[in-house]
Amino acid sequence: MNGFTIFDSIHIMWLIFIAGFLVVSLYVYHYSSREKQYVFQKTVFWLLLFSEIAKQLYLLITDQYSYWSPPLHLCGFGIFIIGWHTYFPTRTTATLLYTLTLPGAAIALLFPGWTIDPVGGFLHFHSFLFHALLVVFVAVLILEKQLMTTFMDIWRALLFLLITVPPIYIYNAHFRTNFMFLNRPVKGTPLQWLYDAFGAAGYLLSLAGVIVSIWIVLYVLLAIQKRRNITE
Repeated sequence: MNGFTIFDSIHIMWLIFIAGFLVVSLYVYHYSSREKQYVFQKTVFWLLLFSEIAKQLYLLITDQYSYWSPPLHLCGFGIFIIGWHTYFPTRTTATLLYTLTLPGAAIALLFPGWTIDPVGGFLHFHSFLFHALLVVFVAVLILEKQLMTTFMDIWRALLFLLITVPPIYIYNAHFRTNFMFLNRPVKGTPLQWLYDAFGAAGYLLSLAGVIVSIWIVLYVLLAIQKRRNITE
C-alpha cells in the first residue's frame, strides 16, 4: 500500500487515536502513586529506546540503511533526553523536553515527514507511535507539575542547539540529508511556507524566529499554569 497525505483520512485517524491515547495516559498517570509514575516514565523511555533499536535493525535487515538512518532529528535526541531525565532529572533535561522534544514531536505528528512510507508498514507504525510516546512523556510531567523549568532556563536549549546544529548542518551538506530540517524544508509543511517567503538565504533565520516564538508561547502557558496553582 502507498503512503498517505497530510490531513487525509489516515492521518486524521492517527491523530484521533493519539489524542485518545494521550487522554488515557494523563488520567492513569494522574491517579497513580509516585512510584507507579516513575515506572510509567521508565516504561516510556525503554519503549522509545527499543523501538528505535528495532527500527535500526529493520533498516539493516531490509537493506534500507543509509546516511538518513541515524537518529539525528530532534525527536531522535529526545530518546536520550528522556532517558537522562528519567534517571537523573535536571533543569537542563526539563528545559530540553519542554522547549525541543514536546514541540518537535507535536509538530511532527501534525506535519509528518514520513508520508511516503507504506501505510501499514513497520516504519509507518513506528513513526506515529514513537512521536506519540514523546508527547505523552512530556505531557504527563506538565500535568503533574513535575517539569521544573522557567523562562530563564531558555539558555540551556540555546546552548544545546549551538552544540548540535553546526555538526548536523555539515553532515547534511556532506551526505545530502536533511536532519532537523536545517538544509531545506519538508514540502507541504509550514517549513515550506518559510522557505517560500524568505528564500534559501533567510530560511534558517526565519526558522530560528519561529522557534523563539514557540518558546515564548510555551513559557507564557507555563506561567499561566503556575499562577493558577498559586490562586488555588
